[in-house]
Amino acid sequence: MRAPLLLISLGLFASIHAQTTLFLETFESSPTITLNTTDQGGVSNSPDNTWLINNAYTGGGGTVVCIGFPFPFSVPNTPAQPGGVTSPNGNYMHITSVAAQNSGILNSCFLAADGLCANAASHFARMSTDVATGPEDITLSFWWLCSGGTANYGEVYYSTNSGTSWTQLTTPISQYRNQGNWVQQSITLPAFSNQATLRFGFRFFNGTTTSAQDPAFSVDDIRITSATAVPNSITTGTIASTTYCQGAQLSVPYTAVGAYTGGNIFSAELSDASGSFAAPVVIGTLASTVSGSISCTIPALTPVGTGYRIRVVSNMPSTTGSVNASDLSINSAPYAGPDDAITLCKNSGLYDLIIFLPGASACGTWTAPGGGAFSGVMNTSADNAGAYTYTTNCPGGCPQDAATLTITLQDPASAGNDVSASLCSTGAAVSLFSYVNGGDLTGIFFYNGQGTNGSFLNTPGVYDLVYVVYGSAPCVNDTANFTFTVNAAPQAGTSTTVTVCQNAAPFALLPLLGNAQINGSWTGPGGPSSGIVDPAVGPAGLYTYTVLGVAPCANAQAFVAVVIDPCQGIGDVEGSMNGVHWLGQEGEDHLLRIDQRIAQNLELLDVHGRVLRTYDGPFEAGVIRVPINASSGIYLLRPTGQAAALRFLHR
Repeated sequence: MRAPLLLISLGLFASIHAQTTLFLETFESSPTITLNTTDQGGVSNSPDNTWLINNAYTGGGGTVVCIGFPFPFSVPNTPAQPGGVTSPNGNYMHITSVAAQNSGILNSCFLAADGLCANAASHFARMSTDVATGPEDITLSFWWLCSGGTANYGEVYYSTNSGTSWTQLTTPISQYRNQGNWVQQSITLPAFSNQATLRFGFRFFNGTTTSAQDPAFSVDDIRITSATAVPNSITTGTIASTTYCQGAQLSVPYTAVGAYTGGNIFSAELSDASGSFAAPVVIGTLASTVSGSISCTIPALTPVGTGYRIRVVSNMPSTTGSVNASDLSINSAPYAGPDDAITLCKNSGLYDLIIFLPGASACGTWTAPGGGAFSGVMNTSADNAGAYTYTTNCPGGCPQDAATLTITLQDPASAGNDVSASLCSTGAAVSLFSYVNGGDLTGIFFYNGQGTNGSFLNTPGVYDLVYVVYGSAPCVNDTANFTFTVNAAPQAGTSTTVTVCQNAAPFALLPLLGNAQINGSWTGPGGPSSGIVDPAVGPAGLYTYTVLGVAPCANAQAFVAVVIDPCQGIGDVEGSMNGVHWLGQEGEDHLLRIDQRIAQNLELLDVHGRVLRTYDGPFEAGVIRVPINASSGIYLLRPTGQAAALRFLHR
């Protein structure tokens, strides 16, 4: 559990410094800082940016949705922390955009307010415990960085009433910006002394702007100390010239008095054009504990002006040096922008490449890969990928500049054309990818929001599928709509054979086919048929039942073979075998009356004369029951070895 470290004495270099740490927050365990409070107009649940505590330093690419359209963005890595931080490159407190978090990017960055995709807002983080101080000098120190912009910066506040009200610290810095690398800031004010409920807070103000840079406001190693210090001082020396071009190099001499501990960094800071150090820009650093000179570079985007000044500051201990004696003039120098590498999507339109070189001078020319002249407008459908070079040719005495923009062209996703297709319910299993028309075969089919392989496309119905081919950033996804109409296969039933007596009543053929559809047509031996057969007129033969299919389903057919038997009548049948009379059928059994004993076995034959079954004799005179257990048709019964037979119909 992180708690303020109270009254821990540290002896630094014997008698030169003596200080007591009253509070230390390194963010390596449970923090004593409350994030995203409503103090000083802060928002607690912003959809754009928020305070986080983590050890993420790696940037990346992502997408933010604005007015319904996705826009790609990239976040640079957060600079590594120097050795002076208690736990270098460990946890730190920083602003991160919500869009970056949604893309898996958790390091220091922010979505600048533009009044369209993000609104102006304040984000406040504050100590959650009080610190009591005595009459000694009280110093707040912390490490920080923030590139930001003129409308996007950090602020530091203090409260002497447990956070009920806050006062902004404007000395030595009022707006924490223009600082892309970690530096340590120390602030000592009389107002910090003799307080029972002292707290500090940090505010990031995200104002509406068209120009801002990552990283966002980030803070680490927040320390409150009580000290009786031997004053250190730094005198900034004379600068060799009073006129410089943007991007020029110079040397800043300084004289350091007092004791500086190991790990100290002397930094040369540049004011704004009016000489104000409200938001100084570090133009050079030197790791040292003694006097010397710092090699510096005027930033290429420094506004032109005539009232610039330079001072030297240190961080261990924090000491602000004197300002150089004379105003410095900074003249406009050609600037080609920073070298960069970007990825564009093929066939996505025209791009004016100068927009990818922020701050570049308008006076310049482009060369394409290979060195040929280039207009500066990239046609992603016709131009090649590669290294495009922008070289300034601006007037004036400052040196020209060049920048290289390396462009990669990403193939766009293609789902092809929309497709409508008809299937048959009894057709072969469907391969959805075989229906893709002109698109990539790397996508996924979705039905009702779920991925599918189309296994259900054997059930009649209409199915709307969406085919999605995912694009690689910055290319967007592509989709195609697929409509499959599955038609039910026709059902003509099961072919069969039926034998009827010539004197039988007319009968319908359709019931003989089982589960056949009723909307088919019949063709008999003599041509089209009604499907009703009258055995008295026939004809016998093959009757074909056809049910038309809806494409791509084929027509279905089934057949009924009709056999018409003369069935000459019971009297004639009895006369063919003397002494045996057919009495009728009960279930599968037939009843026979025998006038006199039959010593032989009885044989059951079909109409083709094949013996189907033998009934063991002898049979005594009287009524006997003969089981048939066979399909419907004409059968004959005779004594073994005799030609005369009893002919009858079994149903």
